[in-house]
Amino acid sequence: MSYVDKIMGDNEHVVYQTHQHIIVLLGRILASFFVFVVFVAVGLAVLLPPAGEAGDKVRFTIGLIALGSLVMPLYLIVSAWLGGARGREFVTRIWRAVVAGLLILLISLVLMFWPHLRLLGWISIIVAIAPLAEVIRLTLDWHNERYIITNRRVMEIKGIVNKHVRDSALEKVNDVDMKQSVVGRLLRYGTVQIITGSDIGVNLFHRISNPVRFKREMLNAKEGIHPSKPAVRRGEAPPTDADEIPDLIAELGELRQKGILTEEEFQAKKKELLERI
Repeated sequence: MSYVDKIMGDNEHVVYQTHQHIIVLLGRILASFFVFVVFVAVGLAVLLPPAGEAGDKVRFTIGLIALGSLVMPLYLIVSAWLGGARGREFVTRIWRAVVAGLLILLISLVLMFWPHLRLLGWISIIVAIAPLAEVIRLTLDWHNERYIITNRRVMEIKGIVNKHVRDSALEKVNDVDMKQSVVGRLLRYGTVQIITGSDIGVNLFHRISNPVRFKREMLNAKEGIHPSKPAVRRGEAPPTDADEIPDLIAELGELRQKGILTEEEFQAKKKELLERI
């Protein structure tokens, strides 16, 4: 039994579910994957070329290329600052980029000035495990982050081992706001904001896949809880609930006693109401 099945109630079932768009995943893993490629390339550049002057020239060239790759961590640091991150948030966003940048700088300088140091190759290969593990973690985190519509509620589930679930009952959904840029319409992603009746009832789902269908399925599921009454044609009496029929018959009886309705009219209306039960 999956985790979703465990947290659903009796007679509750999934109507539709989606993830954040794959472009979100690519944005998350790009930096870590780039660092992984740099360290693997440095390790192979040290270990594969033969010893000697020719091999040292290759390793020196690779060192220059690795030094140029510092553009990526610098970009992450500057973009975090320009994005308005300050204090603890800024440190949280840039510390991985700072560590990666320092390691790249160190290995590049060693590769350029001590190209014969073959131990550096194995060190680079071992260090490359860390960004690879980060890529795997981010991918699993993206895969387990789901946005689910059931026949009762809308759920947001996050976490690989430690789960975090946030949900809103469909009955409390007051409005749904969807935003899509031109690129989002082409790639089929967008942001959906669900506004509910509670004080904290605002759920913002960033860059989810196929937001148009997500919104449509949610509105259909909400309609299924309280289906709208069928339209009344001209000349027809509006539909009446069975529980209201005895009260209506009693009211007709009072009208008969007051002389507003004849006995024949009373019996005809009474028969009509009884047929609706």
